Amino acid sequence: MNFLQLLETLARSSAEAVSTLSKSSDEVEDLRSYLYVETEIESRFLDALKATGTAQSIIFICGSSGDGKSEILRRHHSVYKDDFLYHLDATHSFKPDQSAVEALNELFDRHQSSDKPLIVGINIGMLFNFQNSGDERHEEIKQAIGRFISGERSFDNYQFLSFEDYPKFSLDEGKVGSDFVSELLAKVTAADEKNPLYRAYLKDADKYHQLVYQNYRILQEPEVQALIVQTLLHARLKYDQFLSARALLDFIYNLIAGDSVLFDNLFLSPGDGLSNSLRSLDPCLLRSQRIDEFVVQRSLSVLDSEFDEFKSAFMEKYGNHEMPPNSWVRAFYVLIGVDVGNNYHKAFSGDFRCKLFEDYIHVWQLHQTLNDKKQLREFYDKTLIASLIKFANRLLTGLGNDGIYLAERNGVTITTKLRIAMDTKALESPVSSQIHSFNAAIKVGDESIKTFPVTISFLELAERIMSGYRPNRHDKNTIVILEEVIDEVAQVASRNGSLTFIKDTYEWSLLLEDDEFIVEAC
Repeated sequence: MNFLQLLETLARSSAEAVSTLSKSSDEVEDLRSYLYVETEIESRFLDALKATGTAQSIIFICGSSGDGKSEILRRHHSVYKDDFLYHLDATHSFKPDQSAVEALNELFDRHQSSDKPLIVGINIGMLFNFQNSGDERHEEIKQAIGRFISGERSFDNYQFLSFEDYPKFSLDEGKVGSDFVSELLAKVTAADEKNPLYRAYLKDADKYHQLVYQNYRILQEPEVQALIVQTLLHARLKYDQFLSARALLDFIYNLIAGDSVLFDNLFLSPGDGLSNSLRSLDPCLLRSQRIDEFVVQRSLSVLDSEFDEFKSAFMEKYGNHEMPPNSWVRAFYVLIGVDVGNNYHKAFSGDFRCKLFEDYIHVWQLHQTLNDKKQLREFYDKTLIASLIKFANRLLTGLGNDGIYLAERNGVTITTKLRIAMDTKALESPVSSQIHSFNAAIKVGDESIKTFPVTISFLELAERIMSGYRPNRHDKNTIVILEEVIDEVAQVASRNGSLTFIKDTYEWSLLLEDDEFIVEAC
């Protein structure tokens, strides 16, 4: 197989995209074996196999389509096939007219009459389906699934290994990114004879002028790979973008073999899901004077000797390929860590800075470690709590940071004084390793409020509110959480025994003191 044919086996549409117990050609098997990245869930799976001792045991390896369940089971089938019953995919049936739930009923029947433990690869959705629709004779298994959904992982004769418990991305200090994605990109592009793709690439030297080979050369840059990992992380944070192993291989295929230069393939590939998320992160959507001037000047063919020098160095290094101004902006972004000629592109580094993502990662880390209460308190006081109060008081100006708008009745505005602070004690509860959000904890006076999730979209809205932004219907998904928090704050605040009433230029307070209401003019 030549380079392009071998590369095409990575595509989602390839016959080799789905793992089965059948073997592909030697070349494909060689590539599949070389590219395989062992993950933590696979290590836990092997531990579970070695620890399983009874025939009644069932190991479920759970996840979503394309995340690598079948590949993990396939890799170890030859070693354990005589000791375990294997079922690679719970969506597969034993008969043409059999539903997936009926197939699982039959599988569990076979297991009950067998003297071997059972291993099942299954989607989370299929687990829900079986819990709801599985036969009553398998009630014990249905109850076990319920315990898994409630958070248990290992009990009685059941072990559940879930891909959700082993995220591909990390925000831990010193480990921001994805070891899995980084290792896979490095394997695909390694200039090593052990790499089947690289061996095929070397044999096609007469085709290096073609775009697919130029894209492969660009992707070989470690700094480009790091930038791509960062961009995928941003898509994960901003859009909660799920990235399966199969989707990642397809993504790499499209980067190299897509219709355009790699920079455009990264941000302009057709399709939904990941492609749609990446289109929203296109650096051409950023507005800055430097970027706008570059695009306008290139469109008008204004002379720029420094850019021309950079362009010549770029083409000498990666191949002669003419690009429109927007493609050059994407090239500057992707190559920002690579030295090219006079490094003209590095002048744009400040324009490409993603401060929102930097802020979110920093605050997420503060919540995980709790090792800098001063910085954490500053975030709560100056951003989170301040934005909550500012949004709550948007209908009433001049109320200050120690008061909150409660309601308006018959033309009379009702407010109250309050003190909102970070709830240090609540933050000390066990934290989740999920990176899509962190749990914020505040208290009104001495009364704690239920913790609430802060996503990067929530943080973005909070920062924009502090800059004077007025949320609208486009922010409805984030505003729901914001309004729920404010409602709970207002409920607690309204019980503090002191209310202020405002009408026109008049103010008076109602104070409950020693079971007696006191009314005073302000």
